Amino acid sequence: MIFIYLLSGLFLGWSFGAKDTGNIFGAAVETKMITFKKAALIAAIFVTLGAVLDGSGPSQTLSKLGSVNALGGAFTVALAAAITITLMVRIGVPVATSQTLAGAIIGWNYFAGRLTDYSSLAAIAISWLLAPVLGAIFAALLFFIFRSYLGKVKVHMLEQDVWTRFWLVIIGAFGAYSLGANNIANIVGVFVPVNPFKDIAIPWIGTVSGITQLFLLGSVSIVVGIYTYSYKIMKTVGKELFNLSPITALIAVLAEAIVLFLFSSKGLHGLLVSLHIPPIPLVPVSASQIIVGSVLGIGLAKGGKNIRYNMLGKISLGWVAAPLMAFFFSFVALFIIQNVFEQQVNVDTRYVFDRQTITQIEKNGLDTKYLSTVNGRTFENELALYNELKKQSNFDREQLLEILFITEIHPMKVNTGILRENGLYKRFSRAQWEALKSLENRKYNHKWQLADTLAKHPSWQYRDLANSKPTENFNKNLSELLDILNRSFYSPENTK
Repeated sequence: MIFIYLLSGLFLGWSFGAKDTGNIFGAAVETKMITFKKAALIAAIFVTLGAVLDGSGPSQTLSKLGSVNALGGAFTVALAAAITITLMVRIGVPVATSQTLAGAIIGWNYFAGRLTDYSSLAAIAISWLLAPVLGAIFAALLFFIFRSYLGKVKVHMLEQDVWTRFWLVIIGAFGAYSLGANNIANIVGVFVPVNPFKDIAIPWIGTVSGITQLFLLGSVSIVVGIYTYSYKIMKTVGKELFNLSPITALIAVLAEAIVLFLFSSKGLHGLLVSLHIPPIPLVPVSASQIIVGSVLGIGLAKGGKNIRYNMLGKISLGWVAAPLMAFFFSFVALFIIQNVFEQQVNVDTRYVFDRQTITQIEKNGLDTKYLSTVNGRTFENELALYNELKKQSNFDREQLLEILFITEIHPMKVNTGILRENGLYKRFSRAQWEALKSLENRKYNHKWQLADTLAKHPSWQYRDLANSKPTENFNKNLSELLDILNRSFYSPENTK
């Protein structure tokens, strides 16, 4: 059944390959500096490399919008996003995968009665606006630099043609790699918690993790999209918006690759943080939006006379319509999948205010006297509890989220065999693994109970050192390990 559910993710991958990779090589293909077959081959190779070698992607901010907790829900969210993208591709309108996914995830939030993190949504939306603007700025600057350089240096036309083709391939390959690394998590990321693939050992190569296999499968679906449907988008961007020459095509692709790099480079992000410079958020951005911004920047730099503003308006309308359509499709599809096909699209989560949780809330420094109206009660819906607590007007959003975390019922039974079976045990240090084994078969009702028990061991304690990159990485990794345990040990039948 899991492989049937994966089909929607593969469909999304096909849609992604059809639209976004077309935007990387669209200008080059339209100006006939490279054939479509060669462009598709280069894109296929480097998107796959980016996905497999660096496939985690900057998708953490997007995931904060909502955590789809059922396989049927993940299938439906991916399907709604894929249908939306396909409809937009059919009419030749480039759209962002992250935008459609955001709309589909928020649709699931509303259907399941879950909170939507609007601060994360705002950060993502700002990035959506910032990316094409940066594309336009970089393209305009590069246009003036290239024009000034070529005006001073006399280059033979044939030599210029050879170098232009060469750099279109190099920069396009770099852009394709960044695209794959950035967005593969958007394609199959919702399926990671239920990944059906096991680690396999390949002689002379090493162990290939189940997650890598999942990313590879997603990248294959992208490649299929590249070869079957990306040509239409290449024609849209390369011709319908603004006529590009070979040189301006190179400038557009270079500007796009730079912006993709800025929003995807963890190394650059870490460097800026270490220098106390506000970093650019690691958020998946759309090559469609960036290339449109780049082409527009070139058009404006050349006087703006030949820009087809009708097409620009059509694309802008698609950017707004896509998340709204995905939201609607997701909400309706979830209702149909749950009530007609009787598939689980959401795991019900309960919240309880008992002696244990009230004590823990008090231990965390929150005033429990404001919880008199909920003390002793159990809530079946996250949104209902949040609204009930918000009526008190004595807690800010962060405090309310902390209370939700403490009171959430998440029954678990420690079973290290599950971690071994899935190959996840390799993520833990020897000391961490020994601490886990000492808790074998222990049961917990709340996530914080397991975390507090493990924190008695030094290897499971968060480090408190200011301005230390290694410490920051350790704490981040520790949070990821605890998240793995929460998912792996989840056992509803073991509620205490």
